[in-house]
Amino acid sequence: MRPGRFPLTYDECRDRFRWTCHLAGLTWSAHPITARGLHGQELTIDVSSYGAATPGRALVILTGVHGDEGFSSCALLCEAIERWVTDGSDRLLADDVAVLMVHAVNPWGMSYWRRQNETNVDLNRNWGRGDRTELPENPGYGVIHPALVPGGDRLPTPESLFDVTRPLIDQHGAAWVRSAVSQGQFSHPDGLYFGGDRTEESNRVLARVVGDRLAGVDDVLVVDLHTGHGEFGTYTLLSHVPEDHPDDPWLRSVFDTDRIECTSSASATTGPKHGQIAAGLHDVVDATTWRTVTMELGTISDTRMIVNERAEHWVHFHGDRTDPEHARVVWDHRCGSTPDDADWESSARAHGVEVLDAARRAFSVDRS
Repeated sequence: MRPGRFPLTYDECRDRFRWTCHLAGLTWSAHPITARGLHGQELTIDVSSYGAATPGRALVILTGVHGDEGFSSCALLCEAIERWVTDGSDRLLADDVAVLMVHAVNPWGMSYWRRQNETNVDLNRNWGRGDRTELPENPGYGVIHPALVPGGDRLPTPESLFDVTRPLIDQHGAAWVRSAVSQGQFSHPDGLYFGGDRTEESNRVLARVVGDRLAGVDDVLVVDLHTGHGEFGTYTLLSHVPEDHPDDPWLRSVFDTDRIECTSSASATTGPKHGQIAAGLHDVVDATTWRTVTMELGTISDTRMIVNERAEHWVHFHGDRTDPEHARVVWDHRCGSTPDDADWESSARAHGVEVLDAARRAFSVDRS
């Protein structure tokens, strides 16, 4: 791993997580998935926890739900373990609390530097898919799909996408186009943000592990670490409850109110999504109180993100990762989610300390 920098590969991330747990005196469990990595290696979802053996309350931290976003969240999680456990600051953690840490919900995506998993499913649109018979409709996606997922034997140009989206923006507005693309869709398995036709293996593993560890827990906060959305070097906390919900003032008492964005509000810069994991995990834990926030570390514009994802998608299905031009597309896509930029990494670290330490303090002795 590059000294002082975020890891570049899934294997580096997993090794760092396990070594950090070892140095902190924590054990971890490795949960393999069927798919193999880029170099044929075994892929695992690794889980560690500390605190109460039979907790009444829990803090859950998720990383790597979108594979290409997992490299920064791995670093933030490992640094949190070092602060909280290795350095002994969690002596103030309340006696009834467990902290559950999940490394690489989407290990295949991390290995291949892809947002999606091994079956082209966006895991954060897939939760509980096997139990849903009535699926949310997204007719707008069908209109845009041919431009988002072009075929052919040449890399698609951004202009060929803009030729389709500009008239749609003029007709429906930018928010309509953004929602049509990103809210999740269940009609095009080869498309972007596909929610799947069954619950994916990674989500089934996660459900089993979290359900077993948090059996009997009554009060849960889930912090799901992501990148991409928002201004470069800043962060946003997406809350999926409306501002008049009873959980909203609690979240604002814990985190920086100016950073919280309710996805259901009219002014939200991103809307609600279907099948998200952080909220869905409540299905396997019979907790009275279930609160979630999604931390987004800002990188590039939404437009540039879609352009990058579209080009990488084409390379994955039609191209050759060893071709220099195609390899550049894959690298640009990865850097759109985890910038190879020391200043960005520094700001991400600072934001990680702010958010994760605030979440941990919510379960300290003095807030019990």
